[in-house]
Amino acid sequence: MARRSFVELEGQLYQDLLYDYNKIPRPIKNSTNVLTVNLGASLIRIIDVDEKNQILTTNLWLEMQWNDSKLTWDPSKYGGITTLHIPSDQIWTPDLVLYNNAAGDPDITIFTDALVAYDGRVLWQPPAIYKSFCPIDVTWFPYDSQHCEMKFGAWSYTGYYVDLKQLPQDQVMSGIDKYGQDVETMKIGMDLSFFYQ
Repeated sequence: MARRSFVELEGQLYQDLLYDYNKIPRPIKNSTNVLTVNLGASLIRIIDVDEKNQILTTNLWLEMQWNDSKLTWDPSKYGGITTLHIPSDQIWTPDLVLYNNAAGDPDITIFTDALVAYDGRVLWQPPAIYKSFCPIDVTWFPYDSQHCEMKFGAWSYTGYYVDLKQLPQDQVMSGIDKYGQDVETMKIGMDLSFFYQ
């Protein structure tokens, strides 16, 4: 029997994982379990601050991590493959939206690949451009400072089903603005309060 190539093994793994995969229900073994999604965000740049309409436009790289019990495999059966890139529109992903959206799409519109590990860990890092409401007071310009919040949450699920937790800061990509300066605003201001409706 001829030895199978890496490409063949990867293709077989992809088919085996997604053959009966249903991306609609949460990827947990027990329906009473809470699915934890770890969330981080890196501010890549502030695109615009519209003082008149009180809209902040930002380019963010989101980072989400969770476990998908349906996406596991034994690496020894697939030539030692331990990770696989899967298009995110083919697997369950959190329906994360920006609650204080001001204009445009409040959800993620660019569906990049997710990186899936053999033990079911999923890492998804979609880029996004958001327009959020931000109360802007320029009374003391140029000595003013502004505080803008971006409120993210799962649209369809309460915290009893999908629990959003903040990624530890050392695990989130760091952002650099267009002037090459480190951007610290998201690191300081990110608050993922745990609440139920």
